[in-house]
Amino acid sequence: MRKNRSIGEMISTVTFSGVAAYLLIYSLGLFEAGEAMRGTIGLLAAACCALGGLRFVIANFVAMWRKN
Repeated sequence: MRKNRSIGEMISTVTFSGVAAYLLIYSLGLFEAGEAMRGTIGLLAAACCALGGLRFVIANFVAMWRKN
């Protein structure tokens, strides 16, 4: 498990997290406006971006899980 992250990795992590938050808020607004399909697709995209922001946490968890 790596401890040091490059500046580019930190920037992309913050970007993934920020886009996930924006998409979540925007998608919930779409649901309120009655656009269920677009809202659902937006929530799916938000979840994927959130997973992208958590990619190092997920990789560390998988590495610990494989050791056991």
